[in-house]
Amino acid sequence: MPTTPPISPFLDKPVDPEDADYIVFGAPLDRTASNRRGTRFGPDAIRRESAYLDTYSQRTGLDWGDLRLADIGDVECGDVESCLAGIEDVIKSTDKVPVMLGGEHLITLGALRAIKPDLVIVYDAHLDLRDELFGERMSHATYLRRGYDELGYKAIILGARALSGDEVELTAGNDDLSYFTSLDIIKGREDPIKTVNEAIESASRVYLSIDMDVLDPAYAPAVGNPHPEGLSTTKLMDLIAGTMSRKIAGFDLNEVCPHYDTGNTATTAAYIVMETLYAQIRSR
Repeated sequence: MPTTPPISPFLDKPVDPEDADYIVFGAPLDRTASNRRGTRFGPDAIRRESAYLDTYSQRTGLDWGDLRLADIGDVECGDVESCLAGIEDVIKSTDKVPVMLGGEHLITLGALRAIKPDLVIVYDAHLDLRDELFGERMSHATYLRRGYDELGYKAIILGARALSGDEVELTAGNDDLSYFTSLDIIKGREDPIKTVNEAIESASRVYLSIDMDVLDPAYAPAVGNPHPEGLSTTKLMDLIAGTMSRKIAGFDLNEVCPHYDTGNTATTAAYIVMETLYAQIRSR
């Protein structure tokens, strides 16, 4: 696989890719930031902090030995198109469940092109359905729109609160594109778990993407575009656990800018990846 070996593998896992159920790889793309830069340092920061996690899961009862994964390193992300192509190549070349560490959110487009899901579940403060941002049609704020135009999937975004008028107009009355705001979820005005599970039931292949800015900046300050009134880590994990399915063919976590705090965001990111993996094992 065309990757650079990791300095320190996720969760210090020594499993050979041939014996793994999951492959972890980094996609340190950091080219289209509209606010903070530094997501290229995200994958290694998440790996570094993962080494210090206590790995027993209160949520699932699973532990380090139950998780068979191999960290195969990073895709080369010198420019947007080669990075997206590299992501697509890595995923297409394996029969394992891919877990991608970002990098900016544009990396998800490469995974979507490889997996071709009919349902995409996204946790994000933003809808990322803009047609362009600052004249760019390929960016972290347009990837879900580009993927929708290319692949025609159904997408549900949870935790949204930083919206544009064009995106609201695009989703109005659109059965393919829907979202739950963070306030919908926090105040209990909507039941996203029921809606997402119904969508999963009628889907054949599902992809999951987690943008760390879905969390309130109190929980994850070191992200590319922080926005107030976000979800707590506990609420996010409840939602992920409540909607996990064996139909999820891969997932990513992105938008960690580790230099904007002292490691808390990367630690939280590593924990979310670990618990999402455990939840996926339980679903299988």
